[in-house]
Amino acid sequence: MYPNADIFLAFRYLRPKRTLISVITLLSVMGPVLGVALLVIVTAVMSGFDRDIRERILGMQAHLHVFPPRGLDTGSAAVIEDPDPILKELRKLGAHGAPVIEGPILLQWKQQVVAKYVKGIVPKLEKTVSNLSGAVRGRFAIREGEALIGEEMAAQLGLTIGDHLLIHAPARLTRGIQWTADGRVKVRRTEEVYLPEEVTVAGIFSMGLYEYDSSIVILNLDQAAELFGYDWGAATSVQARTPDPFHLEGIESALRKAFPRYRVLSWQEANRRLFGALRVEKNLMSFLLFFIVVVAAFGISGTLITVVVQKTREIGILKAVGMTAGTVARIFVVEGAVIGVAGTTLGIATGLLVIRFRDRIAELLSTVMGVEVFPKELYHLTSIPARVVPSDLGRIALLAVGICILGALVPALYASFLSPAAALHEDN
Repeated sequence: MYPNADIFLAFRYLRPKRTLISVITLLSVMGPVLGVALLVIVTAVMSGFDRDIRERILGMQAHLHVFPPRGLDTGSAAVIEDPDPILKELRKLGAHGAPVIEGPILLQWKQQVVAKYVKGIVPKLEKTVSNLSGAVRGRFAIREGEALIGEEMAAQLGLTIGDHLLIHAPARLTRGIQWTADGRVKVRRTEEVYLPEEVTVAGIFSMGLYEYDSSIVILNLDQAAELFGYDWGAATSVQARTPDPFHLEGIESALRKAFPRYRVLSWQEANRRLFGALRVEKNLMSFLLFFIVVVAAFGISGTLITVVVQKTREIGILKAVGMTAGTVARIFVVEGAVIGVAGTTLGIATGLLVIRFRDRIAELLSTVMGVEVFPKELYHLTSIPARVVPSDLGRIALLAVGICILGALVPALYASFLSPAAALHEDN
């Protein structure tokens, strides 16, 4: 027999006698195409989510935060009275530090009152710990009486640079209210007259992360201290930026040793649940979509079994003239491999094409269905992210082709065990 007879016959059986393209072969190829394309799209989008959220968080948040004792866990008003020792220690460790004051507020614009979050900063120091200064349209170096707001917040409330806002601090509004031991409310009269802080919008920032762009108001640190009733120079935390945000163990341990009563929190710990949820979702989606490729393999198996039944007499003749069982089996294994490679290649190409035009496709679907396909409020990003990782594409390709070859083994074994005499007596 010719050494390449199995390859020749495999391609011959994929092609019909009277038409250019076999409908059965085309349908068999479409299974891996759809499965692989979906796997590529989902894997790239989930990888993009992880990358974009990580980058935007690192752009807005510092790498490390130092909180006072009993900081944010109990909701207490504990503050760092003098952050200078912490700032000096950070400089010794090769990191940049900046004090901040953070807390919830009520933002009033004309008759609208909405709950937001204030972050008080020292503009000169904030430049060293975040990318906020490069994302501001307007003036970043705010003084007392000025504020920065997010692009989404400005769009929601109809605000522009130069508008005046009122900021109310719930912490000061509730100072006259106490809870007794038996759970009753006691209102204490106070001589203090409460007045909200009036600020002017000096700039609008866009960090690309919906949660920040819609919720945070940036004030000068001293004005934030007045708003919440803290002494000037105090801070609710000290944030720091390090040379390597992915290797913080040395700086963390040094800070904990120097300030044992304080709580040191890295950006990974602060966002552990978010990144954990993204990893679980990516793995779960990939696991579920894997079964689409498995279903495609069953389709290939069914197609090849049909081919074996149709070619039973030919197989009998081939074995009668000396073709071995192994060569017969290889004919159908090669068919499965060809279908798998073709389907996988087209699937990867289709997936990459969809990823390339993902935003236009989302806009089209939103227009057709009348609902927003990618709501920013839910996904915390202003555009659909995607990140194509070559190693992911390699794993998907090997997995898909391997499953298709496994699907071809059953008809291949069936054909190899056919008896020549019985096959020649078949009437197909």
